Amino acid sequence: MVVKHGQVACEAYRAPYGPNVPHMMYSVSKSFTSTAVAFAIDEGYMTLETKFLDVFPELRPTKYDAYLEKLNVFDLLTMQGGKSVSPMLDRTKDTWLQDFVNSPWAFEPGTEFLYISENMYVLCAMIQRLTGMSVTEFLTPRLYEPLGIDVPYWETCPRGIEAGGWGLFLKLEDLAKFTLCYKQHGKWNGKQVIPEYWTIEGTKGIADNSPRSDGDYDGMNGYGYCFWRNGGYENSYRADGMFSQFGIVFEDIDAILAVNGGNIDEHQTREAIWHHFPKAFIDDNPNAEGVQIAIKPYETLPKAPRSFLENSIDGKKLVFGKAHVLTVIGMPVSVLPLASVFMEKDKAGNITNVSFRFHENDVTMTWSEGDETNTILVGMDGEYRYDKIVLGGIGYTTAATASWISENVLEVQIRPIETVAERRLVFRFKDGNKVTMEPSTLPPSSVMLDNIKNSVKGVISSELVANLATKVIPLANPFADPTHYGNIK
Repeated sequence: MVVKHGQVACEAYRAPYGPNVPHMMYSVSKSFTSTAVAFAIDEGYMTLETKFLDVFPELRPTKYDAYLEKLNVFDLLTMQGGKSVSPMLDRTKDTWLQDFVNSPWAFEPGTEFLYISENMYVLCAMIQRLTGMSVTEFLTPRLYEPLGIDVPYWETCPRGIEAGGWGLFLKLEDLAKFTLCYKQHGKWNGKQVIPEYWTIEGTKGIADNSPRSDGDYDGMNGYGYCFWRNGGYENSYRADGMFSQFGIVFEDIDAILAVNGGNIDEHQTREAIWHHFPKAFIDDNPNAEGVQIAIKPYETLPKAPRSFLENSIDGKKLVFGKAHVLTVIGMPVSVLPLASVFMEKDKAGNITNVSFRFHENDVTMTWSEGDETNTILVGMDGEYRYDKIVLGGIGYTTAATASWISENVLEVQIRPIETVAERRLVFRFKDGNKVTMEPSTLPPSSVMLDNIKNSVKGVISSELVANLATKVIPLANPFADPTHYGNIK
């Protein structure tokens, strides 16, 4: 969505994604946490100098820790907290704050830049303790209601504290409103919503992120209060989330750009953006109207001849065993893609008890993951069927199709459209009561694991441990989408 002079100039959605379904924001969530900090400071709950241990004195270690005594809001907000927190921590445990405290130091707080998502979780915990409200409750009357944003879902830790650095779900228009409010220095419909100074000072290049930019010119121009200064266009900054979620402000042009995407190569996405913007902005036409641009939809599975096997498997239960390696490392195969479940506190996964009920133009599919069972309608005529599921305690909308690719092979395509990827499950029915299920993902799980590998290398201060992690994690690639073996009962 492109907004110029406060009006939508153009927007585009690629089906089955659309304007009315919230989308995973990943690290764009950090910019909302930053905004919550702005309100908390403005209302006197904290300052930039408020120390972590002053808010959580019970977490003070027995052995004196000079760095922890120094750690404050400013350090956390600008990714200069100094803690090196592993992204492989077990999110299912109610120990997120203690895990942060126990993590090793990479450097003294306030002296270097290190992008650690858990810094934002700590800020959310501080806000909740100081205000007596969750960040969602705190932001609702201050940000969401003034901007006309429906109160969004935000993933939390087992204590109910927002993840802060990830886990927020927003519609594209919500992201555009938020970005436009920053462009307007915190004003919305003539009213000051976000403190003006925050939208100016917090979007400057406060922290020097160039030593850890890995050559990315959009990652070496400075980092503010959870906003990145862009290198592709000098007078601009962005809220930034994995898989190419962007809220971009063009400071010297009265315009913003909001993007929800599914491309894990963010540099590639930004290259495409800088290729077209800001030169796409032409002379103003006061009589112009905003346009919706048509984009080719994602391909569905085609309508195909139906198999004779439908009668014999209709209503039968396909029982699959666990993929033990992935269960042990906290990455069990789910109908949700790996990108969706990696950071969740309630892990979905271990698909089993699958059953089908075939109809004239579609099929009903039921399956279990842990203690959750879902049923969805799946199109077999080349058209999506939409349904609702709950996995890992989170609600999703599915767009699904299925097709017999041979007499004994059924392929199912499922897009949880609040997420960034597509899951495919290929069921091969064999002689007797044997069946296999072959999962795959687009983008591939191997790409996600490579991204995890790079993240681990970026946050582990010990070069030896970081290099070991980058060698071990790729070993999971062959197991990321393993064949599941089962029986028909």
